[in-house]
Order: sequence, then structure tokens, then C-alpha cells
Amino acid sequence: AVETRNVERRVPADPANDASQEVIEPQAGQVWFPDSAFKTAQAIRDFNRGENLPLMIFANWRGFSGGTRDMYNEVLKFGAQIVDALVDYKHPVFVYIPPGGELRGGSWVVIDPAINPAQMEM
Repeated sequence: AVETRNVERRVPADPANDASQEVIEPQAGQVWFPDSAFKTAQAIRDFNRGENLPLMIFANWRGFSGGTRDMYNEVLKFGAQIVDALVDYKHPVFVYIPPGGELRGGSWVVIDPAINPAQMEM
């Protein structure tokens, strides 16, 4: 499922550095950030390895975060891991775009059924 609300990512202060402070970063809903892209890829790999079940993706993403900080934090690497996990998926993968949902930018590329035509269907 896709988080559609805006959320806050909290980076705690470094206890070894007295000058360090907690950082709160806003994250828009329906966008893959480095942490959420990594979690998505990890979940797909886990389902393929351990669950042996078909994968149902309810797609409603505006794309990947393209900010400088997110590029530095390897958002593209984690997006590529989603593609790799879907390429390796050995069970059926169904991609459903709900009414009113949207799929734009890099998110369209990541879940394009052409990356694993034997298993994926949209």
C-alpha cells in the first residue's frame, strides 16, 4: 500500500557529538524516498524468497524524490533494487492502479511489466 499522507522522517542527534541536533525532514506522500524505496525492494525480495505467493501491487506513486539530498542518499540505487527484485520474482506479480490513482515518472519505469513479462501483469 502507498502512504498518501505527508510524513516526517526523524534523524536523531548524534550522542557522541554535543553540537549535533535532531533533524526533522518532511516527506511527501506517494513518493519513493531512499528509505521507502529500500523497504519496498526488501519486501519484494522477502516475499519471493520466503512466502512463495503471488505479489499484488496497489500502485499509486508520483515517482521518486529528486532532491539533491535524496540523490546523495542513493535513491536511484534503491529504485534499481526494486527493479532487480521484480526481475527475479518467480511468482505472478499483479500491478493494479486504483481509480483515481496515478503512476508517474520513475515509478512507472520501476513497475513496468516489460521487466518481467513472464510473471508481471498490469
